[in-house]
Amino acid sequence: MLSLEILNSLPFKRYEALSDFLAFIGVYDDERRREVWEGTILKYRDAINGGVVVELGAGFGIFSEMALALGAKKVYAVERNPYAYNVLKGRLGRYRNVRVVKKDALKFVPLEEVDVLIHDFYGPLLYDESLYVLDNLPFTPRVVIPNGGRLKMGLLNLEDIGDRTVEEDVLEQLKGVLVADLFEINRRPEVEENTVATWKFGQGLKVEDSINIGEQLGNLLLFYLEVMHNGKVICSSFECTNWPLVWTPRSGDVFSIRFRWGGDFARVDFEWLM
Repeated sequence: MLSLEILNSLPFKRYEALSDFLAFIGVYDDERRREVWEGTILKYRDAINGGVVVELGAGFGIFSEMALALGAKKVYAVERNPYAYNVLKGRLGRYRNVRVVKKDALKFVPLEEVDVLIHDFYGPLLYDESLYVLDNLPFTPRVVIPNGGRLKMGLLNLEDIGDRTVEEDVLEQLKGVLVADLFEINRRPEVEENTVATWKFGQGLKVEDSINIGEQLGNLLLFYLEVMHNGKVICSSFECTNWPLVWTPRSGDVFSIRFRWGGDFARVDFEWLM
């Protein structure tokens, strides 16, 4: 999908909110991602039928509507973006057993115990968007969909990519910078893989203190997301294009990556140690 960009001048807060709103279009246009979420949700049809369902970051409400179709007793569609909230109100407001909530997910407290929580708070680097929210919920759902993930990396050689624009002199300017979609590759490369970070609902984020790649060959690092549920990979950046591949030139043998909550999203600190 082509990037959606606002071209006229707007007040910053409105520009930022509309940019986030447009991002939902890219999320829903990722058909593979949508199929994976729907397939996982269907496995919990018994828990949803007659139960209470929460969709956090509900966007346009597609999975909230799915929960209704599966017989949910009550659905909370929670969305803080004002423009997505307007869409939700228009699409879901007619259902008597749906409550559309305009609120930050960290401040949302349902009136009942929650049977199933649906979300997509993954970033391309796993924790660089909003998984922090799920680690700090003011309530405990019985089921979370999806409930895990991994950030992985591999090493490639620039010459094997075959890009005519980004050559060594261009890449030199990007040392220490993580760049999304710098290169496009059509299939998962056959490289030695490292797990950089893991996340599981109820256990939180675990990040390696440092990642040593000294014995591996390649001058280009590739990072990618694996979304997991119940310990199994259900989608990755190679199949679900909503999450871009992330690249950076190799500048050493040991690096670290850290995540810190910035109030809206988690920020990423990346550093070569040696």
